[in-house]
Amino acid sequence: MIVPDGLRLGPLALSWPSLTLLLGLVAWAALARFPGAGRAALITLITARLWAAVPGLDAGRPLLDNALDLVDVRRGDWAWLPGLAAGLLSLAVGPRGHGQVAARAVLVAVLAGALPGLLRPAGGGETGWPDTPLRTLRPSGQLEPATPVPSGRVVNLWATWCGPCRAELPLLEREIARGAPVELVNVGEAPAVVVAFLRRENLVLPTRVGGEALTPALKVTAFPTTLVVDAGGRVTARHLGPLNRAQLLRLVRAAQGPAASP
Repeated sequence: MIVPDGLRLGPLALSWPSLTLLLGLVAWAALARFPGAGRAALITLITARLWAAVPGLDAGRPLLDNALDLVDVRRGDWAWLPGLAAGLLSLAVGPRGHGQVAARAVLVAVLAGALPGLLRPAGGGETGWPDTPLRTLRPSGQLEPATPVPSGRVVNLWATWCGPCRAELPLLEREIARGAPVELVNVGEAPAVVVAFLRRENLVLPTRVGGEALTPALKVTAFPTTLVVDAGGRVTARHLGPLNRAQLLRLVRAAQGPAASP
């Protein structure tokens, strides 16, 4: 089933970036049967990954966290234009005599990788943010009165049972402490469960609770799902899966609008 965030196959949810990677690799593996094909693919992937993820590396973060930003492909952050340029350069300086085969493999792989963009719903799932008030749960366990989520925010819908959600929470905690306009919204769990989890993980994070009231209108079917809510109260961008820091910073800039751009 096609949903705003990707392709849902029973319990498995594949984001659009993951589908792009998967289809492109399958097409390349099927057609690129010539010397240097594997090296070109590797150079493409490494360049695309580094180009996208390196801007988010932070000397103030643990080394392991920075390393995970680079190698965790679930985060789906790829700069395909620089990656393809590096891969084509590798083919150009590689073994000769396979030009037609290489050109056909490149063309088919690029078209296969572009297919998710054609399947993606028009508007990328853009919709209005529901004006549903939610209570805020403080790390102390205090529940504050329900208020609507403000506009101009990055909203992360999560659950304690979700492994990818747990993986990105330390990043979200650090960026929130630095003043990033990020709102956590827990879905489907009692406040006591959420507080116990945060204390067990030594996370000092406020989070909204009761997010299950939002998910039908937002068409959220898997977690973590991160949404950009602009100043006008519109959901203008979505991301399925854990975030790296570079992705989060881009979403924050999108939520804050042109005034936040350098």
